[in-house]
Amino acid sequence: MQECLLPYIPTRLHTNDKPIIEQFEVGEYLYMRCTLDQLSNPYKSISITELSHNRSGLKDNILCNPDDVLFSITQDEEFGKHENLDICTLEIISLNAGGKFNKLYTESKNEITYTGRLELLHEPESCMYPHCVFRVWLNNDRVTYDNYKATLKKVQKIKTEMKEELASMIRKKQVSQDDNPTYEKQL
Repeated sequence: MQECLLPYIPTRLHTNDKPIIEQFEVGEYLYMRCTLDQLSNPYKSISITELSHNRSGLKDNILCNPDDVLFSITQDEEFGKHENLDICTLEIISLNAGGKFNKLYTESKNEITYTGRLELLHEPESCMYPHCVFRVWLNNDRVTYDNYKATLKKVQKIKTEMKEELASMIRKKQVSQDDNPTYEKQL
């Protein structure tokens, strides 16, 4: 991975050959920068391709602070921090047995069964080690802006369920592998 060359990014956020952390943990937070409108109406602006966040890590291994998500990691931007955006904080309240968020959605159409998958992955950027994404798949094809019409757009039920899942996370401020989570915060 390329070295971080942005002078305003704190060194603690540089990837510098740090390993990918495959598992997430209950109690970990995800931070996403967004407009106030996105917080109040998540359905309006949710992309069903990838949704970028920063992961917090846990108390014994803090990866980032909430406002670190406001740093611009784009070389071409002429500013260091997004000053006009808010921070949406999501708490991970349940994961699968492997310490991951990986939900499946199915839809049958014209005797063909489609399988959609929404997955949370740690995907460091050179200037942002805690970067992670909710990635979308349809029948093992990664959904991108370029192939959206040929993939996810043709399966309305899966698309709607995924959009509702992501919007629910923003509204509830929680990420849950379970369909009906029963989580009580440890005091």
